[in-house]
Formats: sequence, C-alpha cells, structure tokens
Amino acid sequence: MRRFSVVAAAVAGAIGLTLGTTAVAEQPGVQPAERYLNLHQCVYVGSGGHYTNVLPNTANTAFNTGTNISSTPDSALSCSPGGGGWKPAPANSAVKDFDLTAGRYLNMHQCVYFSAGQHYTAVLPNTPNVNFNTGTNVSDTADTKLNCAPGGGGWRLLLANSAVKSFDLANNRYLNLHQCVWTSSGQYYMGLLPNSPNTNFNTGTNASQTADTALNCRVGGGGWALDRIDSAYLPLGG
Repeated sequence: MRRFSVVAAAVAGAIGLTLGTTAVAEQPGVQPAERYLNLHQCVYVGSGGHYTNVLPNTANTAFNTGTNISSTPDSALSCSPGGGGWKPAPANSAVKDFDLTAGRYLNMHQCVYFSAGQHYTAVLPNTPNVNFNTGTNVSDTADTKLNCAPGGGGWRLLLANSAVKSFDLANNRYLNLHQCVWTSSGQYYMGLLPNSPNTNFNTGTNASQTADTALNCRVGGGGWALDRIDSAYLPLGG
C-alpha cells in the first residue's frame, strides 16, 4: 500500500503567473518568469496497476512532481521516487513546457485507458509511449474534439472518463488545478478535468478571476472512494 506520514490531506500553493497571450505578451510590468507552464506527468506502477500524478504539492510527497512556472522551459522530467512497492514508469512519464504567449487557450485533453480493472490517466502529448499520448496544447482556438492515441497492449480508451476542456487564460487571472484520486481494492484512478461523462469522478479544475481555497472532487462511486492523501489543488496565478 502507498502510505506515508501525512501532515495534511490537500495542500494549496500559489505560483506567480499572469495567464494568456495578451496578459503575458503585452501588459507592462509583467515579468518573463511568468511565461512557461512546465507540466510534469509522473506515472508509477505497482501491484495496484498505474498511478498518475501531475501536482507538486500532494500530502503524499514521495509521488510529487516538478510542475512549475518558469521563465525557461524545463528540459528534464522531475518525479519523486515513489515508494511502498511503487516505482516510476519512464515510458509513460514526461514534461511538457507550454508557452503561454502562444495562444489564448490551454486545451487540456484527459485520456483514460482501461485494462483488466486497471485505469491509466494521461494528459501530456509527448511521452515515449506514443500510443497513450494526448492532444493537450496551447492555442488561440478552443479545442472541441477529444484527441487521444488509441492505446495498445490490451489497454483501450475509456471514453466515459476521458474529456477535453479549454481554459481561457487570457480572460482569467488563475488556473486552478484540482487533482482528484480515487482508490478501490489497492488500485488508483486520477482525474484532472471537470467535464467527463462519468460525472461522479469529475474535479473542480477551472479558470477564474479568483484563486480556489478548497479541494473540489466528486465523491466517486461503484466501490471507489476519494483518496485525499494523493489529491490536491493548486492555484496558478496572481
């Protein structure tokens, strides 16, 4: 089991960022340190299957990532080492630097794959395991169609838990990321988006003029319960 000493179930932190093409590129006084959203997708494998984490601030620190805001794009993946029999899966892990001056929208594609009771969540477009990559991008247009690679090796795309969501970063001050993790019989499932068809497993991720102050996760169901040690929210903005 993946359990460690915990001081808080969900931790929030704010990283300075002015979002969107207009905000970053044209406003006077905006610092270049606010240009890149470096999103680290860290995947771990263990007896319970696959577990994906994208946040740097969960209470379960042995599985945290290097996701950050920076003046430069990250070139090296940063993943904590895991523990309790869980180890990193480099083939499914990656870091992607999203240049927030490149477009108005962060189009996030959440692709969930299923095999023999196991769930695997991917959000990045550039892992070595290309059969499980997504269409996540920054653009001046909002994506309206989900873009997921087909999977393989006995894994198939689970459309009920997959979705695409466009976050308008030009007109909002904060990107509030909510990572919700549910567990059942030693297995783990992570959701990041608020709009999958399987509404019992949606999150509160949003773009807003205000920073969220509480974790927002749906309750789960079908024997799956919220795992607060691995869940967290992170307001990006300021």
